[in-house]
Amino acid sequence: MKRYDNLLPQQRLTQRLADRFNADERLWRILEGKRKQRRELGPRLPEKRHKQLDLLEFAKARPPQDCIGDTEE
Repeated sequence: MKRYDNLLPQQRLTQRLADRFNADERLWRILEGKRKQRRELGPRLPEKRHKQLDLLEFAKARPPQDCIGDTEE
């Protein structure tokens, strides 16, 4: 995880969100070839089903989100 020490504390969360968005956008574009290929191989599937498959594939390829909960010491 990047620390963003050069930014003001108020800007760090915004920059973190922007970095996550950019990473997701980059991954979506990488998977574009697979989406096109799936549409060529399965033209009879409805568009709604294609969208579900796209989102499922994206979720599988995406790295897991960090989950930080309350820790009691």
